[in-house]
Amino acid sequence: MIDLLRCINAHEDAWLVASFREVTNRIVVEGTLGCPVCSAEYQIKNGVVDFTGGERITEGDEERAAATHRREELATRAGAYLDATQPGTTIVLGGLWAYAAHDLAEMADVRVIAVNAPTEVKESERVGLILVDRAIPLAANSAHGVALDAWFRRATVGDAIRITRPGGRVVGPTLHAPPEGSVVLAHDEQYWVAEKTPEMVPLRRSSS
Repeated sequence: MIDLLRCINAHEDAWLVASFREVTNRIVVEGTLGCPVCSAEYQIKNGVVDFTGGERITEGDEERAAATHRREELATRAGAYLDATQPGTTIVLGGLWAYAAHDLAEMADVRVIAVNAPTEVKESERVGLILVDRAIPLAANSAHGVALDAWFRRATVGDAIRITRPGGRVVGPTLHAPPEGSVVLAHDEQYWVAEKTPEMVPLRRSSS
């Protein structure tokens, strides 16, 4: 999944260069990702890529403890909300939703990137783990869908629409408004489900 990752600094889009120190069963355990544009480096430790830049991440334990839906229901809900019906696509699950990463990957035959996941969630061939502060370090239009819980920053929820492909879905907490460029399909007391609007292509008249 490294081909989907991008530098979080503001400059032109560029792939990250990987240097691995430890790989076990095709899973990168220790290594470094470097940006060829600005020379920023992001460490991979215990299978997790750290894009926080040293910022402290809010743990969000209270929100997770107050969640009403059981973990075994999360994969079904995430799959339905994000319309995860296309095998091989990429789904991003953040915070509480990351509990469903392995079940959804197996159930829907998709790749899952778990963002700021609980410590119980481990990396596998179909599940990658990353830590973020604000920006989500993925290429634009690279994810089929994104689900984030209530302790992510407003800026992170807004960035979810950038990485989602047109027609894809974003699930976010009612604490934050749905991002611009999306249309809300449904909502309840905890979450809204929005669809990214297709990009408009101007029509050109043919000369006669």
